[in-house]
Order: sequence, then C-alpha cells, then structure tokens
Amino acid sequence: MKSVLKIFIVLFSLAFVLSCGKKAISKKDPINIELNDAVIQQILNIRSKRSADGKSNVEALKTFLTVDNPAHRYMAALALASLQDTSAISALADALEDPYDEVRRAAAFALGQTKSISAAQILSEAFRADSVRTVQAAILEAVGRCGGEKELKSLCVAQPYPIQDSLLQEGLALAFYRFALRKMVQPEGTERIIKDFISNAFMPPAARFVAANYLARVPGLDLSPYENLLIDNVEGEKDPNTLMFLVTGLAKTKGLKALETLDNSFYSNKDYRVRCQIIRGMQYFPYDSTIGIVKDALKDTSVHVRVCAAEHLIGFGKSRDAANYHDWADKHPNWLVRIKLLTAALSNTEYYKNQEKSFYSTKLMERFRKSENVYEKAEILQALSHYSWNYRYLSDAMFPKSDTVVLSPVLKSAAAQALVSLYKSPSLSIELNFSTARVKEEIHQTFRKAIESGDVGVVAIIAEAIADEKNNLKAAFPDYNFLKDAQRRLKLPRDVETYIYLQNAIDYLSGTKTKIKTPLNFVEIDWHFINALGSKPKVSIETNKGKIVLELYPKEAPATVMQFVHLVKAGYYNNKKFHRVVPNFVAQAGCPRGDGWGGFDVNVVSEFSMLRYLREGRVGMASAGKDTESAQFFITHAPTIHLDGNYTIFAQVIEGMNVVHKLEIGDSMLKVELIR
Repeated sequence: MKSVLKIFIVLFSLAFVLSCGKKAISKKDPINIELNDAVIQQILNIRSKRSADGKSNVEALKTFLTVDNPAHRYMAALALASLQDTSAISALADALEDPYDEVRRAAAFALGQTKSISAAQILSEAFRADSVRTVQAAILEAVGRCGGEKELKSLCVAQPYPIQDSLLQEGLALAFYRFALRKMVQPEGTERIIKDFISNAFMPPAARFVAANYLARVPGLDLSPYENLLIDNVEGEKDPNTLMFLVTGLAKTKGLKALETLDNSFYSNKDYRVRCQIIRGMQYFPYDSTIGIVKDALKDTSVHVRVCAAEHLIGFGKSRDAANYHDWADKHPNWLVRIKLLTAALSNTEYYKNQEKSFYSTKLMERFRKSENVYEKAEILQALSHYSWNYRYLSDAMFPKSDTVVLSPVLKSAAAQALVSLYKSPSLSIELNFSTARVKEEIHQTFRKAIESGDVGVVAIIAEAIADEKNNLKAAFPDYNFLKDAQRRLKLPRDVETYIYLQNAIDYLSGTKTKIKTPLNFVEIDWHFINALGSKPKVSIETNKGKIVLELYPKEAPATVMQFVHLVKAGYYNNKKFHRVVPNFVAQAGCPRGDGWGGFDVNVVSEFSMLRYLREGRVGMASAGKDTESAQFFITHAPTIHLDGNYTIFAQVIEGMNVVHKLEIGDSMLKVELIR
C-alpha cells in the first residue's frame, strides 16, 4: 500500500510541474491601462479606501473580475493583490480561467499574496490546466508565496523542465526562493538549486540569478560539498548582480580553496557591491586567514566596502587586535569607519579588562563632545553600548541634566537604542557582577522615564524592548498604565508605528493579545492631478553628492506617486537627510525627524504590483507594515527581490545611479523638484 501511495505522490508531482494543460486559450492583444478610464479610477479608488474599522471593500473589487473589459479585470486582480484578503480567493480562482493571459497572471499573483494554503491548492490545479508559459511561471512563484510542505515536496521531486524553457525555469527557481523566505526549506530543494540551476552552464541567466539569491539568503545551508562547483561558477560569472550572491554562497562552504578564490575575486572585481559581499562572507572563515583582506578593505576606494570591513571586525574581531583597531581608527579619514573601528576595539576587549574598556570608552566620549555631526554622535552612542558601565552615560545622553540642552531626535533615539542594546547584552551580568541587580533597576527606571517622555522614537524603541519576552521585563513593570498613557498621547496616523509597539508591550505585560486597529488617514487619489503629470513624470533630487533623477510609476502606484509629488511640490524633502544607508542594500530618506521614526499626518495604502525589485535603483516606500506608508522612501543599490510584494515600488532611478552609490548617512537632499 505504501509503495502505491509513493507512486501516486510522484505522479502528482510530475503532473504538477510538467503537464501542459488542455486549455489553449490565449489572447495576445496587450491590455492597455489608461488612468483616464473612469472604471480603472473607480477600481483604484476602492483599493485606496478603508472603512472606519479599517476594512477594504473586497466585495466591490470582486465584481470587476467578471466585467467584459479585460483591462478592468486585470486591474481588479492587482488591486486584490494589494489587499491580500483571503475572502477573494474564490473569485480569484475563477479569474485563473480568464481568456487573457495577463489577467490570469495577475490573479495568480494575487492568490500568492494571500499566503493561504487553500490558494496554493487552487494554483496547483490551475497550473495543470494552463498552457501559457508566462502564466505557469507566475503560478509557480505564487505557490512559493503561499504553499505548504506538500507543494514544496512536489516541486522537489518533479522532473526538470527543458533547459530552453526559460520562463518555467525562472518560475521554479522563484518558487523555491519564496518558500525559503518563509523558512520552508527542503534538502532536496537545495540540491535542485545547486544541480539544476547553478551547475548547469546553459541555465537561463534569470533563473541562475534567483538560484544565487537562494544560496545567499537561506540561513544554515551546508554548502561544503559544492565548494569546487561554486568556485567554477564564481570564476566564470560575468554578471555582478548574480556574482554578488554567488560569492556569499561560496563563502558558506568554508573551504580553503573557496577562501583563495574569494581573495582573488576581491582584488580583481571592480564592482564594490561584490567586494562588500566578499567581506561579509569572511565571517565563515578563521580570523587569522581573513584579517589581511579585511585590513585592505579598510582602505578600499568605496566607502561602503570600508564600512563593511569595520562592521566585520565588530562582530568577528579578536581581543588581541583591539589595540590595532584603535590605531587604525585614529588614522582613518572617514568618520563612520573610524567610529566603527573604535567600536570593534571596545566590543572585542575582554570583560575583565576594565582599564582598556574605560580607555576606549573615554576616547569615544571625547569624540562625542567634539563632533558637530549628529549622525557621528549617534554612532558613538551605539558604540558605547559595548561596555556595561556606560549605562549611566547613555541615560544622561537621553536625559541631559541641564534644561538648556536641546537634543536632536536622532540623538534621543540613538541613546535609547544603545541603552536597550547594553541591557540585552550577554556581557551585562558578567561586567557588572554584584552590581547587576542595582543597575538593572536603574535602567528600568530610565525605560519608564523614556516612555513617559513622549518622544515617538524613544517610546517605540523602549516599548519594543519591553515587548520582547527574551528581556524578561514582566516583573519590572507590574503596573503598565504608563504605557497606556503614552499610547493615548500619540497623534495618529503620524505615530502609528509607535502605537503598534506600545500595544505589543501592553499585550506582553498583560498576557493578552489585542487585534490592533489604528485610525489611519488615507489619501484620496486626485485623478486630475495624476493625469496632469503625464505617463512618465520625473523628479530631480539634487544632493550634496550630485543629481539623481527618478521616473515615477503612476499606473502602478497612483496614490503613492500623488503623495510623493505633493510633498515634492511643497518643498518637504528639501534638506532632508539620508538617515539610513546599508551598503549594497538601500539609501533611505524622507524622515521628518532624521532618525527613521518620523511619520506624517496622512498615510498611503500599500500598492503592490507585479513590478519586482529586479534592478538597482528601484524606489520603494518604507513602511511599518501594510498600509502604513507615509513620507519615507528608499533607493536600492542592487536587485533586492526579497522585497517583492511587500514594499510599494513607485519609481526608478534613470539618471545618477553613480550618485546613489556614493551616498552616506547624513548626506542631504538639497532640492527635490518635479521636472518636465
């Protein structure tokens, strides 16, 4: 009986992946989306509106899936993809039989966005019934977004596609990748990624790119058996977008030959993003075998590589070299690298060397007093969290004893984050010894004072720490009314992120689970304004490093584009800082506070489309969760497909990408304007 069952499972798997459906319908005429179409406007208005209790009108959108106009059906499916409501699954299942390929693709995307296992079952059946490769590829990726163990195992054992079938190859790779992002990984799936996608020189580049992402982003993979294979791929890969992920996969093999290959690639590769990933990969090798390349990376032509090298030493340095890190810091011209090297000296000094720790702390405090750069001062506060006896200095930095001192929100939130990091450190009880209980009680009092201060960034950071059960703070706050008082004082929707963190803290301390409902104020789309912009409106961002030009996407994200342009025309973004820059990831800006915790008095709904973060220079909206977008945005340094379907894409850099790659924390947008 078991053997019969196994045969049935294999046959089902083969049918799922290989079967070409009986349905031969395929409308080839492209669907034309016109934003002056009154029905499309109505569909997008419905997507952008919420009732008083935060509900979307899913039922209204479902009716548009059955109208005669394919453009309207297509837009309705995409609107439902943004709403991610499981009540639309049945209607979307019917849309998988639409005569237009694009409508079926959009329906598949929307079903995947629901993250429902019932949607995965519907998608599996639709795959067998369809014969259009673009649709089948979309279905495969969607299954990866919502499928369960059954669907994953089916993909693992299914027969490979013909090598020339590039669409299905990419779709299958994306399915494995989407499963992995949801922490669903099978050894057989990883083996397929290696053998079918990486080792096959004829594999379409798009599928290889996704497979390389899989190797880089899935934690805990044992890639040591594939060292030689990955060496060959790294040495032969010409596309930096794939190579930057392949080098991470090669580093995970932890082999000596792998290290030699990475070393050679570091010195020969001109793309700083690849060099960043190589330095990050040094964590998988012994310190003594990597310190040479890391030291050279501190002198790299790219500041991002230098930052990666300093960050590597913070996490993986050695105590015996702490003095060297200090010396390198003194000589380094870049303030961020300099502070991170001092952080490495402090963090890698053993707990019992109080004299050395005090020396490095004093050096940091001296730089804090002399610096006029608020972001440098914030970085110094983070550095000081690596020595427990600095707890009072951090508390005083958050609450100066002099009433005449006016603190920047950037410093307030940095001090709060540093104090939380210090409190959570495993070194706390070791360094403080018998003073641990007393100091913890003092920090608890500071935490409460921080909540009562009403600063939204500080409140959010402390509330998040209280809500984290690993910190075991229930006993410290038996009376949590001060959290409720702080929540009542918030201004919504501006402070929605802080509101959510406070509610999580209240729930943890009370032992309850509240379904959070926050009053949000969503913008209404002004269609005259949108249509007056034209089909390809552009925005120029003049920074202190040069000019960046964005092309906006009103068809994919009209509410976001409208809000962004309104803020641009109002001069809101002028002189705002890039408050967050993560090497080979993003440069983020637009926060009114300058620390990432600031919101705005209106919200924009999430507008998820089938655009993907497949290119560098994608411009997306930062958010604290679905439908909380406001004013902050980010620009990507590289393809970041793990963001697909979770962050609105509303623009693309078309000029000045070299400027984006030069941006550092604290750089300014001097002037932002709409251009014709």
